[in-house]
Amino acid sequence: MKLAYILLIILSSVSIAWSSTGKFSIIEPPDKTLFESELMALTVKVNSSEIDAIDIKQDGTTVTIPVKKGSKFICKTLRLKYGPNEIVVSAKAKGEIAESKKIAVFYQSDVSKKHHTHPPVFQRRPFHQKNREGICRECHTMKLAEKYPKPIKPKDSICYQCHKEITAYKNVHGPAARWDCLTCHNKDSRPIKYTTPKPDRRLCFVCHKERKEVWTQKKYWHGPTATGKCTICHNPHASNNIFWLKKPIWNLCVTCHEDKASGRHVIAGFVYGSTHPTKGWPDPARPGRKLSCASCHNPHASNSRFLFANDVLSPNSLCEMCHKK
Repeated sequence: MKLAYILLIILSSVSIAWSSTGKFSIIEPPDKTLFESELMALTVKVNSSEIDAIDIKQDGTTVTIPVKKGSKFICKTLRLKYGPNEIVVSAKAKGEIAESKKIAVFYQSDVSKKHHTHPPVFQRRPFHQKNREGICRECHTMKLAEKYPKPIKPKDSICYQCHKEITAYKNVHGPAARWDCLTCHNKDSRPIKYTTPKPDRRLCFVCHKERKEVWTQKKYWHGPTATGKCTICHNPHASNNIFWLKKPIWNLCVTCHEDKASGRHVIAGFVYGSTHPTKGWPDPARPGRKLSCASCHNPHASNSRFLFANDVLSPNSLCEMCHKK
């Protein structure tokens, strides 16, 4: 894995590396940027009237974007894979590649066992700060009104044009669905604008008061709950998984609990043979749902040190939730 990082760094430093000159420029993001979400906004500035198309190659797939006559900028939202990502951008004139450049970025995530840390060469470079926003003011409104109204529809939000892909998922969180971004993001934070308070639960509990009341009464808290980092497991904007989880429940749990990744439980059972399954079966206690780690364990808090569901304290009581006498 370390060799792969070294090669990626070397490749991004050769003759077609990032540059602000030539027939086009890669404006955003800067080379060696660290990301903590899967979406990345790529901005290309076209410097030559000869260019009629831009190719964007990522992970073996190439997307071609026509350049309209007189257009100066091409913007494209890309989805990153965990770890290092190499993006090659090529400017084309009359069907031929006139110039190519590449950048390397890194997607770090707590739900990727191999990529929850990053090589030091990759650094966070938040966009919304004074010396960075100026490059987009030619096309976009970058300053909010003093009393910015809540948008009636998504396109009323000045955030929508650049960030609309954050809601392109099956399940969208309430504030994101309304494009009421300032519910969570602080427009007055400096030097980086639109930050959110940390730890996450300070913000999440503003709306999820009932969860705070329930969990604070529990004796044991799951690690992410105890640290207040809700976004370790949940995407605050949208997800294709229930509860805005970053992965399906079972896959998410075994990211940290690798010893349970065989899909069989450590507790011997008398119905299924030597061990009990943790997935691939209907959940008897929750009709219509699949068996998962959350069938038996509360992912947030419990009065059982094993985080047993429904506050049951003994393994026998847990079994009887499904295996009725």
